[in-house]
Amino acid sequence: MRFILFIIILVYSPYCLAQQGCETLVTASLQRLLSVLVKNDFNQLQTIINTLKGGCDKNELALRLEITQQLVLQQNTDLSIKAYLDGRYDDILVQRFDDAASKKANEQYRRNPEKYQYFPLNHKVDSLLKLKAQALLSSESYTLNPRETAIVYLFADYIDNFYDELDKTPKKRPIIDKIKEADKMKDAPTIGVHAGIFSPLQRNTAYGVAPAFGLSLMGPFSNLFIPELSYKFRVHEAAPFDMKYKGEIREVSPRSSHFISLGIGYKVYDSGKIIVLPKLNSGLGFIWTGLSESYYQEDEYGNEERNTSYKNINTWQNSIGVASMLHIKRKTYIGLETNYHFIPYSWDSRLKSNIPSHYVSLDLFIRF
Repeated sequence: MRFILFIIILVYSPYCLAQQGCETLVTASLQRLLSVLVKNDFNQLQTIINTLKGGCDKNELALRLEITQQLVLQQNTDLSIKAYLDGRYDDILVQRFDDAASKKANEQYRRNPEKYQYFPLNHKVDSLLKLKAQALLSSESYTLNPRETAIVYLFADYIDNFYDELDKTPKKRPIIDKIKEADKMKDAPTIGVHAGIFSPLQRNTAYGVAPAFGLSLMGPFSNLFIPELSYKFRVHEAAPFDMKYKGEIREVSPRSSHFISLGIGYKVYDSGKIIVLPKLNSGLGFIWTGLSESYYQEDEYGNEERNTSYKNINTWQNSIGVASMLHIKRKTYIGLETNYHFIPYSWDSRLKSNIPSHYVSLDLFIRF
């Protein structure tokens, strides 16, 4: 048994030492790489490439740096690109980009740093190499052959273009496919169903706390500015108030208020799972009084038709608030919305009672 253990240690120890040496080399190289890449210090860059190649077995970063340097210096890239593709380093880089897009990227790296060759996911060196690749694609100073174009697409994280350029069958990319599906869902408008409470902010003899309900149509969450069309109403036990009706003052007891508004929201936070959206809305509405007038008029054939005209109090409603929502799946969100409302009831001269203008509301909503 001791002999077997000795053999295992003898075989495995050089591997462990090699891995520790590679980790040290990569860590030291990454500390230098940012300033070297920014300054385009190709002498120092070549030293780092040689160090990584000599100390780490099959290091993707070393080859990516080598090809990038050759492209910038307009040197021949045939052998390097062939080695990169033959060694299937493209698969390693695609997997790296996919894992970096995961919400648990840091945790994945901590669990298995060796899988990523001790090169942390979402490192600034990755970002800088992507920018250099994008610059190569857009610059008129460089003429790239088809294989160079393909490899630069890959380095820029334009993976679909990379596969198209080489006429390769794309790999399945479940993480990216999920992200694309979520982004696609955000490109569509959503409908909201609201229920909540509406309350005066100050002493109010006309209105108390009342239930409120509504429907809304919102623009795509993929935009930074998101328009909204909403209809809301509240059911209330309001104290009777006076309004001018047929030249006289009439006391009415309204049972509901309604309004339609247009608004705009600004997406201040979007983690993919949670969206926070401050909003401004303004619109027109009315207080349902129950009063109406009937009148008759002739149609085009001389027949009398009865028509009804409702005599309600018109209102101008303005609000400012914040909506916070949690993504459930596809286009479905649940959330809370709180608003301050300014409603100058004196806007309609037929209203003769003094009704305060300041209110707050809290809604629970579902969007789909």
